[in-house]
Amino acid sequence: MDADDHTASVAPIELERLQAEIAELREAVRARDIFMSIAAHELRNPMAPLVGRISLLQAQVDRAGGSVPPKVAQGIRQLDVILRRYVRRTITLLDISRLTSGRFTLDPAEIDVSTVIARLVEDFAPHAEQAGSAITATIDPGIVGLFDLTAIEEIAENLISNAVKYGEGKPIDVVLARAPGAIHLEVRDRGPGISAADRGRIFERFERLAGSRPTTGFGLGLWVVGQLTDAMGGTIAVEGTDGEGTVFTVRVPLRTASEGT
Repeated sequence: MDADDHTASVAPIELERLQAEIAELREAVRARDIFMSIAAHELRNPMAPLVGRISLLQAQVDRAGGSVPPKVAQGIRQLDVILRRYVRRTITLLDISRLTSGRFTLDPAEIDVSTVIARLVEDFAPHAEQAGSAITATIDPGIVGLFDLTAIEEIAENLISNAVKYGEGKPIDVVLARAPGAIHLEVRDRGPGISAADRGRIFERFERLAGSRPTTGFGLGLWVVGQLTDAMGGTIAVEGTDGEGTVFTVRVPLRTASEGT
């Protein structure tokens, strides 16, 4: 048997092996996506009554005014922030499942984006303070349009969360502004920055930025941000080099109720 005959006999065996491995990988991905969807549902269901209870307590504290000890009021507020953050994380899991299976759809409604971003900045302020960072928000007031609320929240939350995680305790800037026919969201940190090589892959699934302190999460945040931005017809850009911090810029079309979707 010459070399060509040997190659011809080996090739079908190798091809069959590769096809079997590809089939196994596809099944593993499908099983993972099913698990993530089920896990998100199971995690989210018991949280709904907890969120309702904490919201009720927060409303009672607000009505009581100064009669509630400041530490008690602050504790309830922190519980509300933490619980809502975990609820949003389960929503992220659901979105990942829907995005990968092609079942994700937007649910646009008229919202005040300025209020949404301001609230998220307020929610993250204690977390940023613990990391040694201060968040400065520059927000154009009264930006109202048709947006998917969950998508806007997830985009902003992931970007602010990354700035806190990788900002090395330095100041963070969040900017929301009107742009021609769009909204402009910018999140800037002053951490180690991102190399050109990393900028090309950070929006892929299960990629994580390098940082100086350990972090938790799925390594999916920026992938979700990119997918949601694209679903809304927007764009996302990242700038920054080693040692000079990072700037994420998101632009999403601004449509009003009179214009429709």
